[in-house]
Amino acid sequence: RPPTTTPPPPTTTTTTMPRRHLHLHRHRHLPGHPMQASAKIHQLDISSDQRTLFKIETFCFEKGGVMNITVRDFQVHGGKKDDAVKSGFIMVKTKSESAMQQMLEQSVEDNTCILDGNIFSKENILVDMSTESNTNIPVEKRWSKYNKMHVVQAGDEGFYSLVFARCQPTDTAVSVSFKLHAALWNPGPNYLSACEEALPVLFFIFFVFFAGATGVWIWLLIKGGNKVQKIHYMMAVLLVVKTMAMLFESIRYHFIATTGVGHEWSVIYYIFAFLKGLLLFTVILLIGTGWSLVKPYLNDREKKIVLVVLILQVIDNVALIVLEEMAPGSQEWYTWRDVLHLVDIICCCAILFPIVWSIRHLRQAAAADGKAAHNIMKLTLFRQFYIMVVTYIYFTRIIVFLLAATMPYDWMWLRFVFTELATLSFYVVTGYKFKPAEDNPYLKVELEDPDELEEFGLDEEGELEMEQVKSRVEV
Repeated sequence: RPPTTTPPPPTTTTTTMPRRHLHLHRHRHLPGHPMQASAKIHQLDISSDQRTLFKIETFCFEKGGVMNITVRDFQVHGGKKDDAVKSGFIMVKTKSESAMQQMLEQSVEDNTCILDGNIFSKENILVDMSTESNTNIPVEKRWSKYNKMHVVQAGDEGFYSLVFARCQPTDTAVSVSFKLHAALWNPGPNYLSACEEALPVLFFIFFVFFAGATGVWIWLLIKGGNKVQKIHYMMAVLLVVKTMAMLFESIRYHFIATTGVGHEWSVIYYIFAFLKGLLLFTVILLIGTGWSLVKPYLNDREKKIVLVVLILQVIDNVALIVLEEMAPGSQEWYTWRDVLHLVDIICCCAILFPIVWSIRHLRQAAAADGKAAHNIMKLTLFRQFYIMVVTYIYFTRIIVFLLAATMPYDWMWLRFVFTELATLSFYVVTGYKFKPAEDNPYLKVELEDPDELEEFGLDEEGELEMEQVKSRVEV
């Protein structure tokens, strides 16, 4: 058992600093993606890093939780020989992620050093790597290897962030190198943050919900007979993959809680998460274009959109896996995070174009003689689908992200509930509106009406003959 006492805090001094640069990342939950559950046995190697203030990790502690921080091979490069070094690792307690961000930004704006205690208590400093320190350990020994363990006492439970700060030397050419080993756990030991303890059970519950939805959809396909189209089978595959992703994410979190790492379950989860991302955007795109339902195949413009989105989804999932396996706090982590955000935004925008094109074609055709009512029905459904997609993207990419940043630590797990409930609702409503049915206004193409194909871009250049279309449509 770790000791239950900590060394007395050092005395407090104040240092005024020139303007510094702040390098922070928001909470590791990226919009539209599952929470990255990398182990809280944290390894970080920093080499010649010029940043003066950056966040490394966050963790929600319960009473009896342990922070065990070990720093090896700490070096300062580029400074003068007699320069004093004032740097260290501090575990800061705040009410929420946004409060943490605000406090660190305040430190930068006020040109103050967070290690001085003018913003944070000196009791928060876990590892002091300054050249002048009252730890009574020689600088050479501390810089070679220094360990500090702290046990969270009653009343100190909450949301903590591990931050590195270099207040001196202030020269922008100065850089630091170090190897950090941080083991963070709650009583048990449970290597999951207190904000995430409910996730193994939560994801298993959603696995049951998605499994039920998958069973209902397969039953509808069996019952649908010749009304079932190719897109319906793709929707079934998407449901199966999403269900399996929920199962393996639950198992993965369980092993992280008990051992600190996800083992081979992480690899299996990555595979299903990758397939789920590809299938989700592809199904939305194909429904938006009317493929297999209102027309038998895609035109060149739609094929290009599908190809671009598939390529972007490959990049997006590669970035997600890299973020999962890379230690937060490194500069490369920020690069891949930005790639993930950018690609995700582009994909979300790209999948809306085919729906907008279909709405435009239907609006133009709705005024045509003899087919206004027929096209207005389909126009209404396309508009509803467009609103559903926009609402789903806005809620899971923005609203949940903002809620996660402002929630108290003991309610942070709710962001996963909101995200998965929104996803389940989107799947269910989409399946209900586009289920196999004879009276569904979203029907197969009418072979007798060549203008119907033109509305959806199949005959825009006048190059498609009806005989060719008839031979390719499954009646």
